[in-house]
Amino acid sequence: MTDRLHEKTVIVTGAGAGLGRSSAIRLSEEGAKVLCVDINADTARETAEHISSAGGKAAFCQADMSSETEIINMVKEANETFGGIHGLLANAGIAGTGAAHETSLEDWNNLLNISLTGKWLCAKHVLPHMMAQKSGNIIFQSSICALNGFPNLVAYTAAKGAVAAITRQMATDYANFNIRVNAIAPGTIETELVRETYKQRLDTAHSDISVEESLAQTASRYPLGRLGQEIDISNMAVFLFSEESSWMTGAVIPVDGGYTAK
Repeated sequence: MTDRLHEKTVIVTGAGAGLGRSSAIRLSEEGAKVLCVDINADTARETAEHISSAGGKAAFCQADMSSETEIINMVKEANETFGGIHGLLANAGIAGTGAAHETSLEDWNNLLNISLTGKWLCAKHVLPHMMAQKSGNIIFQSSICALNGFPNLVAYTAAKGAVAAITRQMATDYANFNIRVNAIAPGTIETELVRETYKQRLDTAHSDISVEESLAQTASRYPLGRLGQEIDISNMAVFLFSEESSWMTGAVIPVDGGYTAK
């Protein structure tokens, strides 16, 4: 454990699994106090207990990213538990497949409500605390879908593209308060969410290809010849929360094995 994020309090949404869990653990290893948030209270608790058992400081909170009331309570919990809020990693989101002509309005609204509006609401309610202390750091989880076109992901791409756009916009609004806003745009990372997305896509196409075979095909398209791992994204989160990136704001950073460089 090091002190790059010593005594910084960070809220991590979607901390019960995948990139959120990996990032929460990694941030704690660098000295951050972490509020682990998830719609599933049990998995949020498990992440917080894992951090505590390793000597870190963590608490957990259940919150649905489609509920403003629960997000407000999440922010209140972080402030009361740790006495301040220095960072937000707005990571929580859901998967969804489908081209424009086959995506229902219900599915569209549900995905944007959680993966875009939920992120905005998290920022909306932590910003007053950060503005009052004249410092803060917000990281949104976006995707290379915001930067490149990918088939059959219209709602997912809309959400991730909008997240990239509000990152740039919010960076200009809050720079005078010494609040930095950046986004990470991961390529394909081997998480359960990604596997579920691939399964949905293969099922929709009535394909005989397995999820493993499909992931291997995707890996072959990356210049570095592999898919990303959770630690690749978690390390970027640590960097963006640290003072090492103190002159970075409004950036949407691909962490993608060279995919967007092609």
